Amino acid sequence: MSKPASRPSLADRLAAVAGPQISPSAVIEKEAAQAVKAQAPKISSAATREPEPEPASVSSVTKARVGKTMIAGYFTPQMARAVKMLAVERDTTVQALIGEGLDAVLHKHGKHPMGER
Repeated sequence: MSKPASRPSLADRLAAVAGPQISPSAVIEKEAAQAVKAQAPKISSAATREPEPEPASVSSVTKARVGKTMIAGYFTPQMARAVKMLAVERDTTVQALIGEGLDAVLHKHGKHPMGER
């Protein structure tokens, strides 16, 4: 007589039902590639043209900032409005007023004013 066939193990049966094993890192890489592809901008033929030169006024503003660094702070809307109004009344800029104020603070504390106006 023939020998009865042994039954497959439960692990073998589950593996056959589940299909091929995929490593977690492969899943992560696939999802990351899909996310990058979804976020990538669509390139049209208009985007491949050469950019138009910037207006002269933009480049002159950039030149004014060469060699300088920004000092900023957060103030109430009332303070911002008051400073802007004063700049208009004095026919100057907010930056010039801030420079004047910082010079006054430096002078008050015995430091040499920078004359940034």
